[in-house]
Amino acid sequence: MARHGGRTVRDLRRESRSAVLQRLYFDGPMSRLALGSAAGLSSGSVSNVVAELMADGLVEEAGSLGADGGRPRTLVRVAADRGRLVGVDVGETRVRVELFDLSMSELARTERVLPGHGSRSYDVGVVAGHILDGVAEVLGDDADARGAGELLGVGIGVPGIVERTAAGTLVHGQTVGWDAVPLEALLRGSGRLPAHVPLFIENGARTLGQAEMWFGGGRGARNAVVVLFGSGVGACVVTDEVEQGRAVEWGHLTVQVRGRRCRCGARGCLEAYAGAEALLARWREAGG
Repeated sequence: MARHGGRTVRDLRRESRSAVLQRLYFDGPMSRLALGSAAGLSSGSVSNVVAELMADGLVEEAGSLGADGGRPRTLVRVAADRGRLVGVDVGETRVRVELFDLSMSELARTERVLPGHGSRSYDVGVVAGHILDGVAEVLGDDADARGAGELLGVGIGVPGIVERTAAGTLVHGQTVGWDAVPLEALLRGSGRLPAHVPLFIENGARTLGQAEMWFGGGRGARNAVVVLFGSGVGACVVTDEVEQGRAVEWGHLTVQVRGRRCRCGARGCLEAYAGAEALLARWREAGG
């Protein structure tokens, strides 16, 4: 296969499709002319990419835009009904599951409360069950109200370090008591997720950072640090070199030598002072 600067023709084609879809997600509907300029593609390239995406059912025409003294320009947009996407957030106190169409409009959501406190609430079987039950519920709600559509992928944000192996994704979460938990294998092995549906498991701070760059205050920025303050404390660093962000174990930096005991077992971590549980504990200690 031909290579261009270390990349194959397939790589270049995938990058072009990704660039077009991103621009349509964030700025569409757009004409092919405007889309080519925004995505950095020639008019011929953008026409070919749009034709491919339309043939795949991912893009559709969306009316036309008048042009001064010229022929109206046809607009294109993401085909929202082409499929469905599920997002899962495994938080400190609950598991939230949401269903979206391809335009990222929310179709359904549900939450499952995690019992107990701290690592005791993170029984792997309970969390996996909440994820599977939540996915089934939002897909069922969507099927009843709007037509099932094709499930194109499930993304899951989890606390801890994510390790990808040949046997599936493992999650290491010291503060929640997870040690090399084979979360992907557990979910796949349940038989409740279609085998052909992609399953993406990622650190929750990193998914938060990506969402903030796409839809929140970081939109349009090229470099940013997105900080999470909750029961835990985390951060995601996004740069030109690391487009999807890099999770930083910021909450477990030592800010006080021999300081307060953290959930991770160490002393003096930032989370032991700035996390929600720590703030409540300090408030109670102060007589609150």
